[in-house]
Formats: sequence, C-alpha cells, structure tokens
Amino acid sequence: MNFSIVWTKPRPVCSTMRTKQRIPLRYTSTHKVILADHLAPVMTDETPTPPDVNLTEEWERAVTQRTVKDRVYEAATTLTTPTTVADIAARADCTKEGARPHLEWFVDLGVLEKVADNPALFVRNEAYFEFRRVTELIREFETSAAVAEAIDEYRARERELAAHFDEPSPDAVAYAGVAARDDDAAERLREWRTVTRRLRELREAKLRLDSDGGHSAASPFP
Repeated sequence: MNFSIVWTKPRPVCSTMRTKQRIPLRYTSTHKVILADHLAPVMTDETPTPPDVNLTEEWERAVTQRTVKDRVYEAATTLTTPTTVADIAARADCTKEGARPHLEWFVDLGVLEKVADNPALFVRNEAYFEFRRVTELIREFETSAAVAEAIDEYRARERELAAHFDEPSPDAVAYAGVAARDDDAAERLREWRTVTRRLRELREAKLRLDSDGGHSAASPFP
C-alpha cells in the first residue's frame, strides 16, 4: 500500500462551472488528498466535441516500441528475490542472450546486484531505489520546511498505528499471525510498514536539502 500525501493548490474555477465555491479536500482510504466533489462543466451547443482517440491502439503502440533494455529494466525493478537470467528474460519477453548484457550493465550502474555466478542470480539494489525515492521527494517538496511538515504528518500517523498494535515498530509484529486473525489489522500493519519507510525517506530528504541550504539541487539521476 503506497502511503503518500499530495499537496494541492486551489485552482481558478472556469466560467463554465456550476459554482465558484472552492472545492473541499478530503483524505481517502489510501491517504491521498483528493478533490471531494468533481464539479462537471456545463455542456452547451458551443462546447467542442472531444477528439476521437483510440487509447487501446496508442497503448499497444507504446508497448511494442519499448526496446529490450526498457523491458529488462522494467523486469529488474521487480526483482525482490534472487532471480535467474532465464526468468528475467521470460518477464522481459526476450532471449537470455538479449537480457544478459543489459543485466550486467544495470549491475554496473548499481540498479541490480549480482548475488551468484553459476547460475547467475540478480536482485534489485534496494539502496539505489531508496535513493531514487528520496530524490523524488526532494523534487516534490522542494524545501526543507515543506519536508518537515510532511514528517510531522507521518509521525502523527505512525504514533496512531503503534498505539493500535502496542508495539515499538512494525518489525515486532508477525504479519502472518495478524493476517490470519483480522484483515483490517493486516491492512493497518502494511500501512504502518509503509509509513515507517516513508518517514525514513523523508528524513533522508530533509538531510540532503539541509546540506544544500534548504532548497533542492540537481540530482545525478534522472
């Protein structure tokens, strides 16, 4: 379960809207701030007809245009356990010979770790992906002060979840036992783990922003 807070700003309401009142915000079960009510524009005879777009064809075209490297990278991002070249090639819809050089290249970049040679086994480098997530947080919040506000929000939720389980951390709670007893408790435990991870990433983002004078700097990663 992804736990994120999306900060939104008021938008000017166009003259075709039924009301000019500010649209209220609310939290969903996934803890994202969204618009509470969608105000549909009033349709008139002068309203232009939307273009006829075949989204299925566009999607199929985008999928078929992906290179082998693109497909291997997509497969690489899912490798949470050591995986053989043959399994990765099957996920990427290519041959083992086609996948192997790209896997070795991703190892050199730090995206993957090669944990065995015979047979070759690859697993994603969690440190790399955490660095990328922190970089995205820096781009999203831009300033150390904004990150600090988000940290306060997540810390409050973390305390609520810790009080529910009466444990100091989610690692102290056995997921299998909780899931067998109560679906709602299992959902809360997954949320707690997500919140804990996001707090760690937010704190790292704040440290990096503070070291750059409180404002986001260019990252070496795209």
